[in-house]
Amino acid sequence: MQTSILHFDQFELDLNSYELRKSGRVIKLEKLPMELLILLTESQGQLVTREQIIQRLWGDNVFVDTRQGINTAMRKLRIALQDDSENPRLLQTVPGRGYRLLAVVSSPAAGGGQTVEPAAVPPSSPGESALADVVSKPKKRWHATAMAGVLVVLLAIGGLVVLLFYRNQTNSASRKAWIKITNFSDSATQPALSPDGHMIAFIRGPETFVTPGEVYVKILPDGEPVQLTHDGLPKMAPAFSPDGSRIAYTATDRSVAWNTWVVPVLGGEPKELLPNAAALTWLDSEHVMFSEVNPRPAATLTMMGLVSAMESRAEERDIYLPSGGMAHRSWVSPDRKWVLVSEMDNKGWGPCRVIPFDGSTKGELVGPKAVRCTYAGWSPDGATMYFSADAGDGYHIWSQAFPRGKPEQITFGPTEEEGIAVALDGRSLVTSAGIRESTVWVHDARGDRQISSEGFAGVPGLGLGSEEVRSVFSPDGRKLYYLIRKQVSRSWISGELWAADLDSGRSEPVLPGISVSANFSVSPDGKRVVFEATDENGEPHAWIAPLDRSSPPRQIAGAIARSPDFAAGGRIYFEGSGGEDLFLYSVELNGGPPQKISEPLPRLMGFLGVSPRGEWRLSGISPAIAQPVGGGTPIRICKFCTAGWGPEGKYFYLRFRDIGEQGGGKTIVLGLAEGKDLPDLPPGGLTSVRDTKGLNVVAEIDMQGRSIFAPGPNPSIYAYTRVTVQRNLYRIPLH
Repeated sequence: MQTSILHFDQFELDLNSYELRKSGRVIKLEKLPMELLILLTESQGQLVTREQIIQRLWGDNVFVDTRQGINTAMRKLRIALQDDSENPRLLQTVPGRGYRLLAVVSSPAAGGGQTVEPAAVPPSSPGESALADVVSKPKKRWHATAMAGVLVVLLAIGGLVVLLFYRNQTNSASRKAWIKITNFSDSATQPALSPDGHMIAFIRGPETFVTPGEVYVKILPDGEPVQLTHDGLPKMAPAFSPDGSRIAYTATDRSVAWNTWVVPVLGGEPKELLPNAAALTWLDSEHVMFSEVNPRPAATLTMMGLVSAMESRAEERDIYLPSGGMAHRSWVSPDRKWVLVSEMDNKGWGPCRVIPFDGSTKGELVGPKAVRCTYAGWSPDGATMYFSADAGDGYHIWSQAFPRGKPEQITFGPTEEEGIAVALDGRSLVTSAGIRESTVWVHDARGDRQISSEGFAGVPGLGLGSEEVRSVFSPDGRKLYYLIRKQVSRSWISGELWAADLDSGRSEPVLPGISVSANFSVSPDGKRVVFEATDENGEPHAWIAPLDRSSPPRQIAGAIARSPDFAAGGRIYFEGSGGEDLFLYSVELNGGPPQKISEPLPRLMGFLGVSPRGEWRLSGISPAIAQPVGGGTPIRICKFCTAGWGPEGKYFYLRFRDIGEQGGGKTIVLGLAEGKDLPDLPPGGLTSVRDTKGLNVVAEIDMQGRSIFAPGPNPSIYAYTRVTVQRNLYRIPLH
């Protein structure tokens, strides 16, 4: 096909400019999905095998996870072409073999309008081939039994076709019926409908929880989006007032204050409504419901509880105080008797919960079980609950009849759907649909290069919260260990452990089939790994395994144990339970009973690891605290940052990070004096990058566009996760 421009369906593929266009508009497409599209068009309707795709996209020297890379490229291509994997119009998947472009490809520049018809779809089995021969070339001498058999097969196929057609026609969440509300090249998230349903508020930002971005409002269906805020603060959870004149939203900063602000719908200066109030919604014209950081966490083990009050905070009362967790967002039922809650604990997001509004009980879990549930909502009659939940293939929308119906998934496909705003008539809901990809990169003397293929990969490093401090480089700096998510998990970061040889670029799984949490550590001799993995009940346990797989993994403690970490000499430290309390334990590399070496630890602080010499343990993020392993006076490191040591303990890293999963901010590297595990810090610790002036700063790394940071053998070598997001708002029919 000697031409530079190819046409198929409503699309134009320009091979010279390397662009995909629709109606003259360029559609953004990354390199791998673009190369896959070119290969499919060149194949003229023939099956393109996965082996052919690997050869085209990566060549002979392929050392990446190609299965996930192909799946990701195809998912992005489907999104660009607006094709549904369940009801393909353009891209056919042949399970276990490859893909085929179904559209007619034409090349007008070649031969005056040459058209290439797609090849006939070959039968998938000998049985289908025989059936095709019977249908196309009838025999004169059929036996009655053969005719009956054929008719049975035909009736079965016909019934299946009718069933699939009926399912597709009645499936209220069919992608063909989705209506696009926004059309951004970046991301729109967290939709909220006005009381009359004529406006929608949202945040133009990359993340579905707290995100850098601004509040927008749009008149439905075709109004232009209007930006209402311009402060640059991370935000979440916009909500309309009962009269529709104001939009409330949560704004936060490095002080980790969760405050509610309001901005007029018609534009104007935002004003703070309530401090220490997150995800606020109105119950009526005078009363509100919101989450607040508990001032007494040690007494109740609740970091963030759910309360109701007046706008003045008068008449405040507790609705729900989760034990050892945070109730982040809530949605009251139309009759004001029940509340749906999305909550978080030290493992990450948990399933959603329904509780009585009077606070009389802690309610029960609802929606799909053992999943991450981030958003919920009610039908106008209160008879149906809706959830955004990740049950293994990304976030999708689920429904469940109230109070005890069976959860049913109602959206499918290559995108993820988060956020729920149910229409007044109950016939549709608005959600944010799109893709979020994370890849692992390394920075060294050769510059920045990608280690993992496109997909969902991450390094456990200097992040926030449960993104714990771990050295992911081997002690000699020649290998990098990282995680690729293969299955659903409630952990912040979890997946299959992979190792990349940084000289050759080869990557391979280290512990195939085992889901490892972000809490893993490589021994000082580079031969073993200790890691945290959860059991069927979601409880964490600590394991040790040789990196060469010469023997099976061995559990190093029988009880609950998390965040295992190596120190000098190979001794292993971990946080474990002792009755109702948590303690720091240590155990010898080659076994023996664990030894309790600390006083009871605060359950909500989070254990971040031990110093290379085993003298200090780190915990917390606000502030980060260092405390002698055997007990003693703690030292405050910094406010809203994470801290940790490089692999050999020569450098101390401080990650001052912008709020939000995608990072930003700066990483400061401090040189340590001989024999010291901590730098000389000012009284009260550090509050910002400015406070590090005067210290022994050996490097300052700008983290713009980089997420979790993992230190290497020296400050010039490090790994990080890069995240890309593209989302828009869609209206999805429900009935």
